[in-house]
This record gives sequence, structure tokens and C-alpha cells, in this order.
Amino acid sequence: MPKPMKVKIFMDTSASVIEEQINAWLEGIGAASIIKTDTVMTAVGEKPQGGKYPCIVVTVWYEPPLN
Repeated sequence: MPKPMKVKIFMDTSASVIEEQINAWLEGIGAASIIKTDTVMTAVGEKPQGGKYPCIVVTVWYEPPLN
């Protein structure tokens, strides 16, 4: 039976913060098979009237390690 694929999403305004988040996540799971990654820039608004700011979104599709 094939392993279920999972998705992890990282989002921040700073590329270095996302890099730290991804490195910490990879250390935490130990090992995984990365199937695909996708990176986009988007505008995000925190509050309805607060305006928008640019945000980097990194999506990682992966298969978790076998236990």
C-alpha cells in the first residue's frame, strides 16, 4: 500500500525566516522524501482594513519516513 502524501506550508515576509522554519521542520521529522516544492509571492492582509503586504509562501509535498 502506498504511503500517504502530506503537505507542509511555510509563510512569512522574509526568505531567511522561511529557510529557518524549513530547516527546523526537516530536523524535527528526521527524514522524508520530498516530492515537489512550490514557491509563490502573494499579497496578504492581516485585517480587513489593515492593508496588504507581500508574503512568500513555500509549499512542500512529501512522503513521511517509515516508522
